[in-house]
Amino acid sequence: MITPNHNLSLKSEPSVWIISRVDQARILAKHLAEQDRLVRWDSFWRHDGTGLIRPPSRHVGTALCNIPGRHLLPDLLGKTAQKLRLPARNLYSDIPLSLLAAFRMPNADILHGQGNYSLPAMRRAKASNMITISDVTGQLAETRHVQLVDEYASHGRAHREISTFLAARRTAEARFADAVFAPSDTVADGLQRTGIAPDKIYLVPFTSPHCRALLDRERFARDDTVIRLLYVGNLSLAKGTAHLLAAWKTIRRQFRLRVELTLIGTAQPCARGLLSNLPDGVKWFGPLPHDQVADHMLSSDIFVFPSLTEGSSLATMEAMAAGCAVITTFDAGSPVINHQSGLIIPPRDQDALVTAASALITLAEMRRTIAQKARDQIARDLRDTYGTRVDHAYETILSRHG
Repeated sequence: MITPNHNLSLKSEPSVWIISRVDQARILAKHLAEQDRLVRWDSFWRHDGTGLIRPPSRHVGTALCNIPGRHLLPDLLGKTAQKLRLPARNLYSDIPLSLLAAFRMPNADILHGQGNYSLPAMRRAKASNMITISDVTGQLAETRHVQLVDEYASHGRAHREISTFLAARRTAEARFADAVFAPSDTVADGLQRTGIAPDKIYLVPFTSPHCRALLDRERFARDDTVIRLLYVGNLSLAKGTAHLLAAWKTIRRQFRLRVELTLIGTAQPCARGLLSNLPDGVKWFGPLPHDQVADHMLSSDIFVFPSLTEGSSLATMEAMAAGCAVITTFDAGSPVINHQSGLIIPPRDQDALVTAASALITLAEMRRTIAQKARDQIARDLRDTYGTRVDHAYETILSRHG
């Protein structure tokens, strides 16, 4: 695994073709467009520069309005499949996007692809001596299966991918590309376990765009009469919801009214039974707007995120920026440094979760120290923008590939 040297200065400004639709792609696309380096951006976002097609919720900014790309058809097909409740509905958006992206290849130095959308384009790009990059934002199917198969089995369920075809395409794309970007150590570790050569993997962390606003806000003034624990994210077996609720029962018995737990997020079908009869002291709000989530983070003491599989948890980063003491797992892919900016526990370990939570509840000075170090760490991480990190990775890859 290679961590780009951020002390290097860019010797060249390569032109880039992006095939992606995740948040960091939008940020990177804007960064490259402002430097006149973005040749094309194929994604699900719809924009024509007039506002007639682009919905406000997917606003991409004026710098991107004139960048060519293929957006509308895959988006419409995906939404139609969702409304019709078709099985494996991602197939109806992802396959058209991958085929359209490969049509009429632009002239660029780098093809930067993400998801399972880039393989046909990568094959054409590599044949034309373009450098190809696969951006793997979450664990590949092989790793995710190992992480989840026992958890699902313990609840009488079988773990299955939404689409085995698309999952296989993600793996094939990572193996075919010249370089692979990983957002966290846990994804880099998973890539190596699936056979990706370590010298092909580049660690390029992405920090939640909401962290800056959280750092700039003051925490709500509170005493320690009641210690507030918070979870934000989808509620599912994969996120460790069953273990969190089981551990909570022990925590509540031990500390009684001194503690309360708030859950924020959408319940996936596999977790609805767990949430139908919540333990004493738990409040579940469902999904909330981000400004309300931020208020909860700024008024909570401990953020608990016991996920079994993740790429890089943005919610954990935001909780760190908000000044929460974090309990999480290595498999959650957060930037937490164990016993410094948070506590890392093994996944599926309820006893370890109880022990960590009990320590933070009981030891106020430890809780506050960890929370402050978490805030300081996120502030340092924001000194380099995501675009700058990617630029340095581009430079390292181009220098290696001549």
